[in-house]
Amino acid sequence: MITVGQSDLVSAMNLSGQSLRTKAALAVAGGELSSGTKSNLVEATAGDLGKLFAIDRSISRLRSEADAIQLAGGKSALAQTALGNIHETLVDFGPQLLSAVERGDVQSSGFIAADAQQALGAVISSLNVRYGRHSIFAGAALDQQAVAPVGVIISDISAIVAGATDSTAALIAIDDYFFNPAGGFETNVFLGATEDGPPFRDERGEIIKYAQRADSKEIRSVIRAFAIAVVASDAPNFIGTSDQVDLLRDAGNSAISATDDITTLRETLGFAEGGIESAAARNFSMSSVFQLEKSSMVSADPYETATKFEALQVQLETIYTITARLSGLSLTNFLR
Repeated sequence: MITVGQSDLVSAMNLSGQSLRTKAALAVAGGELSSGTKSNLVEATAGDLGKLFAIDRSISRLRSEADAIQLAGGKSALAQTALGNIHETLVDFGPQLLSAVERGDVQSSGFIAADAQQALGAVISSLNVRYGRHSIFAGAALDQQAVAPVGVIISDISAIVAGATDSTAALIAIDDYFFNPAGGFETNVFLGATEDGPPFRDERGEIIKYAQRADSKEIRSVIRAFAIAVVASDAPNFIGTSDQVDLLRDAGNSAISATDDITTLRETLGFAEGGIESAAARNFSMSSVFQLEKSSMVSADPYETATKFEALQVQLETIYTITARLSGLSLTNFLR
């Protein structure tokens, strides 16, 4: 019986085809090994790509929520720090000023009141703080400064006191300036929006309001207390009079009251921060669940993939060896 073998051309073509297929399989295995993900998602999901796409949508939605959580957490933390700084500025000022006034220590009262301008400047700086490009205390006007410079406030209150006949008239006019909806504080000092900044809405639809505004009653009271102290310390028409003492006493009492108001404001903000932290914990937990579920579907087993990769390498090297040997075969070499 005569056996007819393949021609050299056919053998070469077969080896070339095997080489191409092995190279392609090796590239796929290499991709899976480096990415840790199966290349054939249809096979990996048993044809149920809809479930995989649903998981991807959930992961994407949770990532968007995580970004919103980070923004809300950062802004609320910065607001809490600013309110803490304001509280620290207030906490000793009121009692010290009131104590000096009540014991009749005019010189100490004057010194403490004169320092109020620096304290007011610190308050204004805290209120104009920004988180990135977002103004924290300007309400919905995120791109605006929250309050005007100290000079604007002192100039306005100085004019009010200069035009008052006594401390009672001055305090009535000052209260109108700070608390009347159409008063000077609204028109000259607060530069933000009267609407709150955007709240945080979690994945479940729960709304957490954490935004702060510098036109709140608590903040107005702080600025009012310091402004009265600054102006009363050197008001030309009241220096050395009982009216000056009345203004300084009001500033001290107002600062003490404002300290409690800021504490309450910080507590309210703290509850909102707690809600944001809870949302962050839920987001992390849910994201982990979906990531694990996706991983169980599409992740390539590293040991199995590495073994397959090495086997394909050996196979390709074998093909190259056979090809090289076949190319070196000839009748002349056989007859030698």
